[in-house]
Amino acid sequence: MSREQIVATLRTSLASSRQWLANEAAKAAHAPPPYVLPPAADLVEQFVTELSKLEVRPYHAADDEAALETVAQLLAERNATQIIAWDLEQIPLPGLSTLLAQQHVTILDSAVHGAVRKERLQTLEAAPVCISGVAYAIAESGSLVLHHGPGRPRLASLLAPAHIAIVRVEQLVRGLGEALSLLRQQHGEALFAETSNLTFITGPSRTADIELTLSLGIHGPPELHVVLIGTPHE
Repeated sequence: MSREQIVATLRTSLASSRQWLANEAAKAAHAPPPYVLPPAADLVEQFVTELSKLEVRPYHAADDEAALETVAQLLAERNATQIIAWDLEQIPLPGLSTLLAQQHVTILDSAVHGAVRKERLQTLEAAPVCISGVAYAIAESGSLVLHHGPGRPRLASLLAPAHIAIVRVEQLVRGLGEALSLLRQQHGEALFAETSNLTFITGPSRTADIELTLSLGIHGPPELHVVLIGTPHE
């Protein structure tokens, strides 16, 4: 069955069950709790602690200069001359463009649509690092919330072996419910106008087979580096 036939079948099925789905959705509670775990006094400490439990490598930078030094070191350690990234103006780290130029790092075109999809993906596979920002970071679970759209491609958090996520302290929230509430406030009905999904990242990609043998990097980057910038009292 071709892709077009599969999509057409899905559309027909959704159209026939749309009203039932809408009725079932209306019955569900639409106010998730802002957080689940007991409130922590220090969100930064809680976030970094949870990241460490997940085999994430956290770096708490006091300012942009320290964050740039961390990113520079991560790129150099991986001999990165090509990367996949969000548009730099969408990554909240001033000076990143200058840093990449100084280290002779180029950003690959991550558009993989149409007839050149396979060829473009093969080119992108050579990138050892991808860099993105986040919409929010959830302290109680160490999760990252990425809202995709123009300039914020999904591949910039999924394809390369090492993912560097840039997070500012102001983007920290206590729990998932709080993150979802803020996204609704910010985007309203347009939340999915430019993208088909949100990405929630909790630790590096991992999966286990039937014998419970854990493997990293099967469905995404085996390395996740989170550069957290700022202090809670800024």
